[in-house]
Amino acid sequence: MKTVQKEDTTKKDIQALLPVLIALCLIPLVILTKDYQTEFSKFPWFNNTELNQIDSFEYAKGVLVIIMGAIAAVIIGFSEYGKMQKKKRLFENADLKVIILLAVYLVMVIISSVFSQHTNLVFHGGGYGQWQTMWVLLGYGMLFMYAYLFINSEKRGLLTIKFLMITTGILALMGVLQTLGHNPLSWKWVQNIITSQSNVEGIDFKEGVSNVILSFNNPNYVGPYIALILPVSAAFIFLRASEDKSKAIAAKIAGVLIVNGLVRTLIGSSSSAGIISVLAGVVFALILILSGFFWGKRPETEEKTDSDEHPHRNSKKGLIIGLCAVAVLVTAGIFSLQSSYIQNTLNKLLEGGNDTRNVASIVNNKADELDITLRNDTHFTLAPKVDTNGQFTITAYDDSKKPISIQQTAEQGIYSLSDQRFSMITLAVNNFSIENQVYSGFKIKDTPNNISWTFVFKDGKWRYYTPFGKFTRLHEVESFGFKDYQNIANRRGFIWSRTIPLMKDYWFKGIGPNAFIIAFPNDDFVGSKRVGDTTTLVDKPHNAFLQIYIQTGGISALAYGGLWVLYIIGGIRLFWRRKQYRNIDMIGLGLLVGIFSFAVSGITNDTIIGTQVIYWTLLGTGYAVNRIIRSDERQ
Repeated sequence: MKTVQKEDTTKKDIQALLPVLIALCLIPLVILTKDYQTEFSKFPWFNNTELNQIDSFEYAKGVLVIIMGAIAAVIIGFSEYGKMQKKKRLFENADLKVIILLAVYLVMVIISSVFSQHTNLVFHGGGYGQWQTMWVLLGYGMLFMYAYLFINSEKRGLLTIKFLMITTGILALMGVLQTLGHNPLSWKWVQNIITSQSNVEGIDFKEGVSNVILSFNNPNYVGPYIALILPVSAAFIFLRASEDKSKAIAAKIAGVLIVNGLVRTLIGSSSSAGIISVLAGVVFALILILSGFFWGKRPETEEKTDSDEHPHRNSKKGLIIGLCAVAVLVTAGIFSLQSSYIQNTLNKLLEGGNDTRNVASIVNNKADELDITLRNDTHFTLAPKVDTNGQFTITAYDDSKKPISIQQTAEQGIYSLSDQRFSMITLAVNNFSIENQVYSGFKIKDTPNNISWTFVFKDGKWRYYTPFGKFTRLHEVESFGFKDYQNIANRRGFIWSRTIPLMKDYWFKGIGPNAFIIAFPNDDFVGSKRVGDTTTLVDKPHNAFLQIYIQTGGISALAYGGLWVLYIIGGIRLFWRRKQYRNIDMIGLGLLVGIFSFAVSGITNDTIIGTQVIYWTLLGTGYAVNRIIRSDERQ
């Protein structure tokens, strides 16, 4: 009779948690191809025609986030309305600070969307592969709130983690197979399912990039996902997942296999952000655990356990655990420092410190001349002229207006500057046939680095001819920091240096969801080419906080960060000097470390639906679990 009753209550708990379970367990697995078109042809930094593209990893996930977010909102609404009918306070079990921060974030998301000039991107997505529309962002918030409100017991917390481990196990297995070169996404029958709603016959993977992508569109996102999930999976090993001893042992074995699979996947993905954030999480976890070992004190309100009868046994056990943890960390550190994986990570981070590209900027000034700045802050000006007879001449002078002699080299049409300060710059004078019309022009070449910029005389003005077949005038691009580190962390120095100045313009409402590509100065053709040798569009800032700040405004970014800070501070207070860990405590610690590690990975990675839906839902779960722990300790 008790078993039947227990099964009945478990079924009700599962039903109550469905939006959370679907968000954590189903949405991350969804891969379905959508055909769409990118239309940015009105901008000088894009092609003259729209592009036909496909998305397999984000759009379908976004649709499900919207659906589940709407369902969560309706259920929350009915639940709170029922409480009002009973004369209870709205969100009576929730922390008011959490509600306010979430409300501010969501309100600013709506404001940034409604007042954005880029309504198609904001409400429908697409663009350059971005699908986090206003509706998706609101969906995150509702799933967070649902988890926070409806995970109200240890049983529900444990159920959530159990279901999460099922999906994590599937993804870990997929990652191991991808690492071994047997990518399930390449299997014919899987490709048929993925592309069933598309006109394409299959999806391909980039050459030269790791195919260890799990169910995301880039291996870069594998690292943040594992940073978030690995601590929870590690905590699962130490849980008593079932009262049945054989099932409990099976769960621990499954946990060990999942953790091993995730680590193998992380290494296979070559995600630098992943390894750094995981190691940061390890350090964070050890600090919390060892604080309890060395300075821990059992709360007086906590019931005595059997270990209280044998204090030396408890102390010895803690000593062994602590020493083992330290030994594992030291061993892993020594191994890591010797591994090529860690070495490659360090090389990625430090690359760009030795910048040899000579041209820093080129600007069309009011006198229709070209002001050129080199990386050592030396300046000079080129003054090209085309007379009424079509004859081309060019002169140059430095920033003190002293003329610079231009001499023809042995090579026809190639000229050099006689001043030693500018000897690395050459000019290639030529006529250019563009769209059945001939233009006088020349190329400015950074000769040692084989990088050039083409200028032509069109409509009475000197214009830069872009790689996209368009004519534009180059302007001064505002930059902040990273002067000699433009290439650091795979061009992130360049991206951050151009993004930070935008913060003063978008502090309130931002440019709108998905519209970062428009806010970013993609017409910085000199800066883009000097860090990548070719002009590359920047559609994301590779930093979660900057992405939110520019798109939905500084206020929303502060609220987003505030939710994280409030949770981390609360978690540290809860687990600092904690001596004993029950099931719910281990769940809480795993979530805390995972949320912390995910934020660390966000320093060099932007947000995508595949990881954000898990993050928001687990953040709500973490808040709920901490509330349960505090409630238990007050009793």
